[in-house]
Amino acid sequence: MTRRSFAGLLVVEALLAFGNTFAGSFNMIYLFKERHMPIWSGATYLAIGFAVSIGVSLWLSWRPKVDLMKLIVFSLACLVAEYVLFLVVRDGWLLSVLVGFAFGLYYSLVWTPTNIWMAQETDKSDRGLKYGAVFFLWPLATFVAPFLGGLVIGLTSYSVLYIMGIGIIIATAVTVYLARGSIPRDQPMKINLPGFGLRNSVAVYAEGAFEGVFWADITIISFMFLTDEMELGALWSLFGLSAGLMGIILGKISDRIQDRVSFLRISSIATIPCIVLVYLATSLNSFGVAAGMLEFAAFVMPVFMFAIMTDTLEDRKNDSVLTREFLLDIGRVTTIPVLMALLYLGFTPQECFLLAIPFLGLTLLAREKKKASAA
Repeated sequence: MTRRSFAGLLVVEALLAFGNTFAGSFNMIYLFKERHMPIWSGATYLAIGFAVSIGVSLWLSWRPKVDLMKLIVFSLACLVAEYVLFLVVRDGWLLSVLVGFAFGLYYSLVWTPTNIWMAQETDKSDRGLKYGAVFFLWPLATFVAPFLGGLVIGLTSYSVLYIMGIGIIIATAVTVYLARGSIPRDQPMKINLPGFGLRNSVAVYAEGAFEGVFWADITIISFMFLTDEMELGALWSLFGLSAGLMGIILGKISDRIQDRVSFLRISSIATIPCIVLVYLATSLNSFGVAAGMLEFAAFVMPVFMFAIMTDTLEDRKNDSVLTREFLLDIGRVTTIPVLMALLYLGFTPQECFLLAIPFLGLTLLAREKKKASAA
């Protein structure tokens, strides 16, 4: 574990964050506006993608060892393929299915390896700070990338947006290759549910279920208030930066006091009234305030959930990363189809957002290893 290696991770993560949100933020909007898909169907590619990701996690668990650098480069090729599909496939339903498979391969084969790389750069004394720093790159990118993406769409077209997205991802792949000396090679990993225990497994599953509702439905709700891509990009950029610095600060505090579960619970509980405020929003201003508060409240939850799970399997960090991803994807696959069904039945996107609340309650089951051993 060296500063140079961690710096390489930060550069790769920053490019991933920018490249993914620059064009990917508008995938569902493209399906609605350009391919005339019904609102309820927009998350089809996400549901397919996370189902594919579950299969990939099982495959990785079966393999004796994998080369993380090769997986990351292949995943980026899948993301390029996803953007190419948006350029060439005209039928919305076929596009959703094909993009779902490309997205699923990209998602699972980039985040499991990069998260293993991240986990191996940490120990209990600095994990909260480093996880907070890496997670902060996403709101930092979201502060800029969706606004620029919306600007590109407004001034040119979706085709230009996806072509530029391809260029960013190719640059990311080159950076990964240049940083290959810092990326762990030939890594074994197994899905280890007994290592997490029942309570932590349920908590991670619930986090994924919450994310399934949040990621899909907040885009649809935003589209209800704003239909102009430039305005949408600016709104998402405003959401992005509201909680990143807080994650770093709280992560550092959690390293010092070795208490992560308290911050996780505060985040989960504080997120619930923010969801209610999004449900009650009747104007762009009220929605913007509610969504900003939601982002602030919810941001640190995955930071500390991830840190708790890595702490739990400190001697088997690779297992903790793969097991976490496996459970998250099961949770996402659980709620996204339910969300789509509710939208199809006529519930409003804001009403559907309330579906996330009970899963936040289940995240409170998470507990740290030291407390489990003391019980």
